[in-house]
Amino acid sequence: MVASTTLPQAEQDRIRRVTGLGLYTADERRSDVAQAAFVRSPHAHARIVSLDASEAQSMPGVLGVFTAADCEAAGFRNFPVIDRVGKGLVIPHRPMLAGDVVRFVGETVAMVVAETLAQAMDAAEAIFVDYEMLDATIGLDAAERDGSPLVHAGTESNLALRHIVGDAAEIEAAFSASAHVVETSIEMPRLAPVTLEPRAALGEWDEAEGRYVLRVPHQGVIEIRRDLAAVFGLPPDRFHVLAGDVGGGFGPRNTAYPEYVCVLLAAKALGRPVNWKGNRTESFLTDTHGRGVRVAGRLGLDAQGKFTALSMDYVADLGAYITVVAAFAAINNPLQSLVGCYDIPKATAELRLVFTHAVPTGPYRGAGRPEVALLIERLVDVAVRQTGMDALEIRKRNVIQPEAFPYTMSGSGARYDSANFPALIEDARRLSDWDNYAARQAEAATRGLTLARGVALFIEVSGGGGMPDEANLTLKRDAGRAKLIIETVTGATGQSHPRTFSNIAVPRLGLAEIDAELVASDPDTKLMGAGSYASRSTIAAGNAVAQAADAIADQLRRRAALRANLAPEDLTLRDGAVFRPDGTEVCPIVDLLDEPLAALGKVAPSSAFPSGCHVAEIEVDTETGVIALVRYIAVDDAGVTVDHQAMEAQIHGGIAQGVGEVLTEEAIIDPETGQILAASLMDYALPRADSVPEYVLGERNTPSPFNPLGVKGVGEAGTTGALCAVSSAVFDALDGRALPPMPFTAQRVWQALSKG
Repeated sequence: MVASTTLPQAEQDRIRRVTGLGLYTADERRSDVAQAAFVRSPHAHARIVSLDASEAQSMPGVLGVFTAADCEAAGFRNFPVIDRVGKGLVIPHRPMLAGDVVRFVGETVAMVVAETLAQAMDAAEAIFVDYEMLDATIGLDAAERDGSPLVHAGTESNLALRHIVGDAAEIEAAFSASAHVVETSIEMPRLAPVTLEPRAALGEWDEAEGRYVLRVPHQGVIEIRRDLAAVFGLPPDRFHVLAGDVGGGFGPRNTAYPEYVCVLLAAKALGRPVNWKGNRTESFLTDTHGRGVRVAGRLGLDAQGKFTALSMDYVADLGAYITVVAAFAAINNPLQSLVGCYDIPKATAELRLVFTHAVPTGPYRGAGRPEVALLIERLVDVAVRQTGMDALEIRKRNVIQPEAFPYTMSGSGARYDSANFPALIEDARRLSDWDNYAARQAEAATRGLTLARGVALFIEVSGGGGMPDEANLTLKRDAGRAKLIIETVTGATGQSHPRTFSNIAVPRLGLAEIDAELVASDPDTKLMGAGSYASRSTIAAGNAVAQAADAIADQLRRRAALRANLAPEDLTLRDGAVFRPDGTEVCPIVDLLDEPLAALGKVAPSSAFPSGCHVAEIEVDTETGVIALVRYIAVDDAGVTVDHQAMEAQIHGGIAQGVGEVLTEEAIIDPETGQILAASLMDYALPRADSVPEYVLGERNTPSPFNPLGVKGVGEAGTTGALCAVSSAVFDALDGRALPPMPFTAQRVWQALSKG
């Protein structure tokens, strides 16, 4: 089936993908392409004594074998690291191909390029690497233990950074004066991103243009060019980076990887395109993991249940190397919402980043926001159990009031834009039928099941990006109709950018019907801007689109003013035409497009703070520990909703990822050997369609004063809300028993219930 070209671009894209016509990196077909396979370390920590590739080099079809010596000859530098996170960050060098020491299972050691993939794989197996096994440091406890093996020689410890905010003496005084002090500790396991397509890369050397060409699934062309430019020591415009369909980003596809550098190295050396199609196990072994964090904290309350003080201790596992934005996300993002939704007068935090002998970590949907939200909401749940207060009432008693915004929090000094937390809570109370919970609980008991309930009230930072974002709009006549071309740097990784950006531009241009085309992440783009991550697309690119559309609308009014003999500001654009103040039509807008109109929108980076109140109900079979999520209610504040369908889709997908993290997902690494024990979809349990019920969604928007559109972004909201709400429900189900480690699998829940 071929999508009709008369349909909007967003609808064509949807039909193309659901009918199997998506074009991913591995779908690219080239007759002259060579195939690459990598030799990877089977050890978490070992010294490379020798590497013998003589047999591989003489095998049929082999075009070249590349090792650390080739990378050294090319003069490769380190990947860039964003280190705006305090003083003293330890940034080790990450080799593209390891030559002396391997530091995690799956690290690249050599690359074979051959005529076929089978030949490349056979030759890779023929390469003999002599390893001297070394002791490994796996997990947060080992990383912080004195005397543990160092991940990087020459360092004093495995600590990459310690960052402290707030006054420790003040916080201790506040706790001493509190009527209640509750505490908790949560370890969030590593997660695998599991994108639709495993990582892949097709590299070429364009001799005529003197540039490298890379086709790779990514979340931002600017970011990938930045990373490659740093490694090669060349200007970013020497890299032509393309992406087809991406199949989900979730954070791990925002930066470059050693494999991308290696295929470009080989393409230039061999004078042929070189293709690497990673398999699913390679993705489990080498895609940056998410989470891997331990958060602990204390919350003080006075006799009336008002929060008095909060402290947080946050430790993040970086893995063997610091990926480009890992340190920044692990420090900056938690501090942006340190006090959650609550007016807490005193707050402090200590954050530590540590190295381990494991695959590096990086931002994963939420990237530091869900971790701190889970800590705060767990502390509130512990306070509910200790004080006997209603879970919604204690939250409502302590929230920041609407009139207090913009609100500067204690501790980190971050500044929230807007929210109406009491209204969020009341909407969630109504939509969840909160007051009739006892009847549902009694009904579940007649079926031999325990009904439990959890609530999450959260706020998180969105936007940012570190550079201005630009959008270029061109309005022209095409086949007698107005056609709008929207150019941005922000490409979609599964979202609905064509429709969302059209929803912003078209009303400003007064067009009732339009053929809009989005050109995003063009490989030769001269536009500024960051990629599609951190729920930033509408905040950044959307506001740039709005600015450019307003500029074109002004041009249309000026052209029409000459016909109407009126001032431009007296004219109105609507329903595809220009109108006088008395309502009479001047002309159709398309008649003004003898020459195309264009405008550039440019906005400074800004942040916003979406929030929400989510309620989850679970049924627990106490005989088996099996949990079923039976009801889920989400009320979210997106500032201003530009595209309701896209917003709901983002919430839906985010909730599924949060549910998976709570109940099933864990990238298990053996603490002794460093081997990844969940390296396939047979071992790594993703949520399925029957893991989630039909959601009930609500909106309670408060426009953000921090950007012209007033939008906030909701790409991470579902994950943050579900992680907290479903965890809260499990806490409720255990009724005072100690929570087992996450994820809350049936076995772990049954064991916890059995201890009661």
